[in-house]
Order: sequence, then structure tokens, then C-alpha cells
Amino acid sequence: MKRNYDDKLKGMLIGLAVGDMLGMPVEFKDPDDFEPITEPIAGGSFNLPAGYWTDDTSMALCLADSLLEYGGYNSYDVMNKYWLWRSAGYRSSTGKCFDIGNQTSEAINQYMMTGGFVRADKQRTTNAGNGAIMRLAPVIIAAHRQRSPKDIIKMAKISARETHYSLEAELATEVFATLLLRAIKTKVKSKVLKKPKLGTWRRFVMFDDEVEINGKPAPQFSYRTVYEDVMRATEFSQSDINTSGYIIHSLQVAVWGFTKYDNFKDGALAVANLGGDADTNAAIYGQLAGAFYGYKGIPHKWRKTLYREREISQLADKLIAMPTCPILLTRFEEDY
Repeated sequence: MKRNYDDKLKGMLIGLAVGDMLGMPVEFKDPDDFEPITEPIAGGSFNLPAGYWTDDTSMALCLADSLLEYGGYNSYDVMNKYWLWRSAGYRSSTGKCFDIGNQTSEAINQYMMTGGFVRADKQRTTNAGNGAIMRLAPVIIAAHRQRSPKDIIKMAKISARETHYSLEAELATEVFATLLLRAIKTKVKSKVLKKPKLGTWRRFVMFDDEVEINGKPAPQFSYRTVYEDVMRATEFSQSDINTSGYIIHSLQVAVWGFTKYDNFKDGALAVANLGGDADTNAAIYGQLAGAFYGYKGIPHKWRKTLYREREISQLADKLIAMPTCPILLTRFEEDY
């Protein structure tokens, strides 16, 4: 059982990177503008070799490095790692930062200019990009055994807030963290996607409570409504899919691919061949499908094509072996 469980945890991180590399060549493209891919290929907007990855994997590796270095979540060090990636190409597949999202870049700017501490009265943004969840796997892997679901989801929410100071992005991250936690514990897809019971989940996620943006009620951003919006994708046809960088759309893409296909490979190809924000959408799908099907469920050829696969795989093993993963330090006043 332990071996299968660890295989699922490793699959979550490798699935992220494999999805990223698979979607990379068709990122920003319309499906009518390219021949459907059937395997990892070179190319894309940044003219990368086959197997290379983009910002999704770079940021996930930065997060993993920080968790391992400190033995837990240190908000300041996480941002320092992201800054090092942007400024010096740390954890980039090419040695240079590229494909960085606007919200992420602006958050790094603000961090460097202000010293990092975020007061509780800081104005929230209504922008909710998918960068908040594209890198999430290391948090779930590192804390999977030792921490309660409540603690893991809280850490996931903080990790999203670092670069996406948006209530909608935080709620969507809670939803995704919930799906990932379920996926590693079951072999039944319906159990991954089922609606949480109100009494069970109200304790640590905003299930049915109204939240506010700048002091004004925003009931559309409750956990319940975000979850229900994402789950609409289980009934989507391909024509219903939106491949933008909006976090809800990306979660819908991942859930659609996970629901419609019975293995990692077919779902990943379907998601990548939608085009649009293909690398990130496939990285998000890859985390969910990797957590469900496991490392061995990812095609062997794809794993071996992945740049530095052995290094990423070993990093996953180290995260799995962490004795504990507490929240050590957060830079957000509201957490105190």
C-alpha cells in the first residue's frame, strides 16, 4: 500500500512536469493552427527542445527546494526562490527565466520593493490567473502524511496567495488541493469529484460562507460556488472548453480531461491539443491525473523524454520522505 501511495505522490510532480512539456509546443496556438500532437515534440513560442519545460515546472521546483531546505513552508524563502528564478534563471530548463505570468511577475516586483510583509488591509485583486495552482504539487506531497487535510489546504492557500492575491484564486486553490488529496487516496474517480459534505468541510474551507473583496460582499466566490463551477466540466463537450489563463477555466480543462479519458496519456494529449494556455492547463491536468494513476501510469517514453526527469523524480522522493512540513513563517498579516 505504501509503495502504491508513494507512486501516486511521485506521479503528481512528474505529471505536472510531463504535462508542461507536452503542452509547451502548442502554447498560445489555436487548435486549427497545428497538427494534433501525439508525443512530446520540440518547438513552441520559445523554440525549446523536446522534453523541456516552462514556468510551471520551474516554479514547482523552486517551491520544492524551499520546502526541503527549511523543512516546512517559509513564505519569504519561497518568494526569494521565485525571485532567483526570474532574475537568474534558477530552476529554468534553459538557464533563463521565460514565459513568466503577469500576476507572478508583478507579485515578485512588489515583494522586492516592499520587503515582503503584506498588511491585512491590502486591497485584493479581482484577477485570478492559473499560476496559483500550476505549481501546487510539492505542497501536497511534502505534507501528505504528517499534516491534517485542514493544515495542508491552509498551506496550499498561502502558496497561491504569494503571487495571486485574489480571494477567487485562493478558493480555487482550496478546491484543487481537495481534488489532489482525494486522488492520491482512491482508485475511484467518482470519489475524487464528489461534492464535499457541508458539515465535513466547513471547518477549514469557505464552503458556503460569503467572502468580501474590498469590503463588499462577493457571494459568487464561496467555496461551494467555485467548486460547482469547476464541476460543470464533467458534462462539457470539447466545444464548451475555454483554454484561457483564468483559474476556473484551467480547473475545468483538467477536470474535463480527467473525466473523459481513462488513462493519463489520452487525457494529457486531449488537454494539450486544445491549445491556448496549453502548457499550464496540461500541467494542472498532469498533477490531478498523476496523483490518480501514479508515476507508473505516465507513459515510460514520456518520462524518459522529460528533461532532468531523474532529478525531478529524486526531488519527489525527498518530498515524500519529509518527516513533517509545518507552516514555519508566513508574510501575510491576516494569518496571525
